[in-house]
This record gives sequence, C-alpha cells and structure tokens, in this order.
Amino acid sequence: RPDYGIYEACGRCGACLLSAAGNHPDLRVIAPEGERIRIDQMRDLRHEVSLTAFGGARRAYVIQQAEAMTEESANCILKTLEEPPPGVTLILVTASLSRLLPTILSRCQIVRFRPAGPGAIEALLVERHHVPAAHARFIASISGGKAGWAVRAAQRPAILDVRERLMHLLARLPEADPVFVFRAAEEIRDMAVALADAGTPEPSAGEAVSASGASSEDRQIRANADAILDIARAWFRDLLVLKVANEVPLINVDRRAELEAAAERTPLPRIHEALDALSHARYYLARNANVSLALDVMMARLVVGG
Repeated sequence: RPDYGIYEACGRCGACLLSAAGNHPDLRVIAPEGERIRIDQMRDLRHEVSLTAFGGARRAYVIQQAEAMTEESANCILKTLEEPPPGVTLILVTASLSRLLPTILSRCQIVRFRPAGPGAIEALLVERHHVPAAHARFIASISGGKAGWAVRAAQRPAILDVRERLMHLLARLPEADPVFVFRAAEEIRDMAVALADAGTPEPSAGEAVSASGASSEDRQIRANADAILDIARAWFRDLLVLKVANEVPLINVDRRAELEAAAERTPLPRIHEALDALSHARYYLARNANVSLALDVMMARLVVGG
C-alpha cells in the first residue's frame, strides 16, 4: 500500500538484506535462550523500545516462541505491551495461545496465519529462490502450506531424503511387530542426526551451550526430531482424511497409494492413538526429555498401542 507507506518486501534492497541477515537496526528478533525466554532478555527489550529508531520512523520487535516466556519475563513487558512507545510494534509469535498468560493475551491483538496455498508457495520458490518450476511445484504440493518448510526443503536436499525414509517407515507400521519399535525409533533419531550433519538454521551456531546445559548439537537433534515428527503427523492426518473426510486434499499427495493401503489396514482408533502419541512425544521433546527415550515410547504406542 504505497499510499500508507507499506510495500511488499523485495528481497534485494538494503533494508531487506539487513533484515534477512538479522542485522537490521530497527528489527529485533528475540528467541528463547535454551528452553525459556529469560527475564533479562525482556528487560533489555524494555530498555531498547525507549530508544530512538536508527533508520526509519518505526521499529519492530518479534518475540519468537512467546509461550517460552517465564511468568517473570512475561510480567516484565506487560506495561510495554499495553502502552508501546510511538513507532514501536511488538509481535509475539506462538503456536500455542493456551500457554500464554491471560494478562499477555488481553494486551494483544490476535492475528492468525493460515497455511499458504500451493500456488503461492510455488511462486515464492521460483521467483525468490530460483527453484526449477517442476521441483517447486512438487515441494509446494507436499508442504502442507508451510512456506518456511518449503524454502528449507528446496535449499537442503537432506530434508526430502529424510521425508522419503520416514514415509517408507510409516508405511510399514500396519504390519509391524514389537521388535520393530526400537529399530524404528533408532532410525528416526538417525534421521535427526543426518539433518544436523547437513546443517540446520536453529539454534544459532554461535551458541555452544544453552541455559539448560544442552550443547548446540543436542538442540539441533532435538529440533530436527520434532520436525520429523511433524512430517509423521501429516501422514496420520492424511490417514484420518481418507477414513472420514475423503474430499479434503491430502498433504502427502505423492504417497496416495501407500496412504490408501495403510488406511485400509489401520482402524480409526489407532489413528487417533498415533496422533496422540506424536503430540505427547513432541511435548516432551520441547521440555528437554531424552530424545531416544521419547522416540521409544512413541513408537511403542504407534506399533503396540496403549
């Protein structure tokens, strides 16, 4: 909206390049240090918002994983959220509104981000990241509307390799025996390690040890395991669609035949059980549970049930 001074990001100008590199003086991103957002991070933010903007009339502060704020750190910015200085915008990003304090929610305007359409993601990959059209179309079709995942998958072939391995593993579940449990859990952890070896954008490479004492490599493996379980969630979501809502589009469109075969052999209660097991595993991974143990328990529920 040029009349309001609002433009689409071009990805090429100085401001865009500085923002993409995390170096724009008027755009600050705050992320958890370790497992939590600490109170001293919020004190720093509270001080910074009182300063004058460097390059323009506005400044933006983005708090990633806002649900990771401790009660003390959340309370620290209540006044700032309620009455931000002129020209300051604070953006709290979360995948779990229920984990934010009511006092935080009451001071915010909720903006829900819906999944992007395949066409928009394909255009993003082709125009901004110069991905060949056919490959961009394929990635967009399996992205589930997640533009960030699509960009990472286009830039890092290891992500698609891991997805391929995981699809083969999940397709074997209906006939799996209990012996399969630990072998499959170990294979998923190996996938997480493979992604870490291939490089991952989070957490920052310069942060060797988190507040919880976990190494950067451990945190990468944990984050990658969570991302792999999100792909598995999409598999079971598709099974559920085939069972009860066949007119809804599949996410894993390239695996329709395998999904249809698995859906025929998997009772509906087992699909619900699997989705619950995945949710629990991701919950405990986010709380620093042992990765191997969390995956073992999850696979036991997926194969044996209970």
